[in-house]
Amino acid sequence: MKKYFSALLMLLTGIAFSCQTPSNESGTDPETSATVESEEAEALTFISQRVERPEKPCPKDSCAEVELQYLVAKGEPAALRDSLNQYMQRYLLSLQLMHNPDASLAPREDAAKVVAEQFVQQQADFRKDFPDAGARAGWYMTVSSKPLHQTDQLVSLQIKSEGYSGGAHGYAMTILQTFDSTGHALKITELVTDTVQLRKLVEQEFRKVRKLPATHFRRQGFYTQQGRLPFPQNAALTVDGLLLYYNAYEVNAYAFGPTELLLPYTQLQTLLKPAFLPKE
Repeated sequence: MKKYFSALLMLLTGIAFSCQTPSNESGTDPETSATVESEEAEALTFISQRVERPEKPCPKDSCAEVELQYLVAKGEPAALRDSLNQYMQRYLLSLQLMHNPDASLAPREDAAKVVAEQFVQQQADFRKDFPDAGARAGWYMTVSSKPLHQTDQLVSLQIKSEGYSGGAHGYAMTILQTFDSTGHALKITELVTDTVQLRKLVEQEFRKVRKLPATHFRRQGFYTQQGRLPFPQNAALTVDGLLLYYNAYEVNAYAFGPTELLLPYTQLQTLLKPAFLPKE
């Protein structure tokens, strides 16, 4: 399970997509054409979609259930819209990795349907191959997603997933990601001008939220990088500030659970790059 978490989190870090500018082949005046296109362009919006797959027939003691709620971006700019949709599709497809490490992650519009049907089939196959297995509790997989923040400069998404497919315990994971207007998936280090100072704020807030003493993190059982707490792999700008999230396994054992941090903009005035500061 730990390997699955690590592989999935690394996979979803730093996804980027290219943007191409269409050429003017019509012979119309560029300024006039741009104005018309701007007036006709539909603003970027999100549509919530849902796929559900109860197992049929459903055994009384072990019914596989899937509920995947995901977002589909519509409107302009096209590069951002396409990037968001591909990111969501690839995330859904990555859920296959727990049972199929060779699964294709190439984005596809029916990703949710593919994942749901495969999950139900995997439990049916497991029950057939191991009819006397002790893990008879029903398998389940749920995904929920929503836009956290949207401006002319950026869009931030939150994706949550939970599931169980046998073993000692299930899993729960939260993904946070901010995209700039070109569709580039921003890393936390791309948001600020001083990563050293940001790390100090993160460690300070981490101790505050988890009520930890000033003892060295490693001595308290945390995973460290060169003696310092690693940056969370999930970060997104919101209305209130920079939201950070450590999933279980990222900095400590599973039992330690996840940790959510919020650094308000008042703490980030000199750290955030000007393009990401809220407009007054």
